[in-house]
Amino acid sequence: MSRFHLAFLVCAVIGLALPRFFGQEPEVSKDPPEGMQFYLLIGGANMAGRAEIPADAGELGEGIQLLNDKNEWEPARSPLNRYSTIAEGEDLRGFGPGEGFVRGMRAERSLGLVLNAAGGTKIDDWLGKSKVYWGARGRTKAAMRNASLKGVIWMHGEEGSEDPEAYAKSLRSLISNLRNDFGDINLPVVIGPAPGEADLNAELLKLAEDVPFTAMVGSKGLTAPDGVHFDKESQLALGKRLAERMIALQAEAADHKPMPPSDIRFIDPHVHAMSVTPLGLRAVVKWMDERNVERCIVSPLSHKGSRPQTEEERKAMLENFSKYKGRIDRMALIDPGEVETVNEAVAILKREKADGAIAFGEHYGKGLMFDDPKNLLLYEACEKTGLPVMFHIDQNKNMVEPGMARVDRVLKKFPDCKIVAHAYWWRQLANGTCDRQLQEHPNLYADMSGHVVVQVLSRDRKYAREFLIRNQDKILWATDEGWWSFGDQKKQMNLHYTFFEELDLPDEVRQKIYRGNAEKVYGLR
Repeated sequence: MSRFHLAFLVCAVIGLALPRFFGQEPEVSKDPPEGMQFYLLIGGANMAGRAEIPADAGELGEGIQLLNDKNEWEPARSPLNRYSTIAEGEDLRGFGPGEGFVRGMRAERSLGLVLNAAGGTKIDDWLGKSKVYWGARGRTKAAMRNASLKGVIWMHGEEGSEDPEAYAKSLRSLISNLRNDFGDINLPVVIGPAPGEADLNAELLKLAEDVPFTAMVGSKGLTAPDGVHFDKESQLALGKRLAERMIALQAEAADHKPMPPSDIRFIDPHVHAMSVTPLGLRAVVKWMDERNVERCIVSPLSHKGSRPQTEEERKAMLENFSKYKGRIDRMALIDPGEVETVNEAVAILKREKADGAIAFGEHYGKGLMFDDPKNLLLYEACEKTGLPVMFHIDQNKNMVEPGMARVDRVLKKFPDCKIVAHAYWWRQLANGTCDRQLQEHPNLYADMSGHVVVQVLSRDRKYAREFLIRNQDKILWATDEGWWSFGDQKKQMNLHYTFFEELDLPDEVRQKIYRGNAEKVYGLR
């Protein structure tokens, strides 16, 4: 090999190595250190960071990991927001509170960070299934596969503070959404201050005092040269303050571990199973034994194995249920459009009732408004046969407008039919519609199954407690669990099993919600 070629080869090798020496291509570790805990850092420009990165900034230290754009862990180094799914330009290059937060959390053996911030985002951009929220949610879910989420840090940017009260209300919703999506009703959340926003900071402080396991740090002594963005020294100090408050919240949460009730056995009136298959109900019984559920009601879905499609499958289903009489009950179902007349539906439902069906549902009016004639036909048939109806509402099933006047119409038209609300019906809790309808209509009830219910109730626990006590004869505990979730042992401690225990409800109210109302509505003995 000539001297020229040898020199060229040496330079090439060195050139490939230099990025690693200078931290440009950090070593990736798909599996984090065992038992690693991580934090989600989200918000606007001050979370993304507008300050200059210190000249001596390098990797944050041994055991400090950052989730990258491939959802893999790598040694953390500034800028920490480099992998945000919603950021661009300077949002990816600045210095934020993350490094100071890590320094303040040094007591941890290993620590991970998930940053997903961007300047210019308004608080309402973080609500619902927005690109902004969904990006942070998706990355956090990925991180949770091999690490434990221990808290969230929220930092305001320069947008969205024109109405401080509205901002705080939206942030309250965001906190609720995060806790519900990540399965921890008491997930600690620490809020950073907004520079120069005295009115907004006052509202955020009130929110932190009102929402459990939420705290806010002050801005005293911090500097924002442009009046909006914190400088380098302030970001470091702010990060340490955020860490101090996070540690305090974690200590508080550690002393507060809600448990499912031990003095009451649940009745779950909203379960799904592969009732047609030989072992479908055996899976239900196993799940019931593990979850302290004494009795449940299975409702069919359109999936093969859940609802019989032939007479032979119907016979198999009935035989399966006969083995668990008194423990597992069932609902019957007719899809809108399957029958043309009320009498035809009545004949089917009478047969189902004679063979053990105790209710109708889960009623999906796919592509229909709630009071579509095809739906009205089924409600009339249920009223004639004395079967309670459990219905589903969402964006394309049994559709309604704000105020749910279509639901009012059905409730008034069929006053002798017990009707049980589910799913997106609960999303109108905030505007008072749910409370009004439960109070106005003697035949309306609501089951609290699905993630939406705890999500909306937990936004204001004081109101939730008052609402439940006021409507104690109308609310049914339920889970909406099915064959897809029976085997997940973690479900034993999910939100549905613990949320009501958080509210310190009177024993009489707990008895009604956990089982008494289901016995009443569905005629269980």
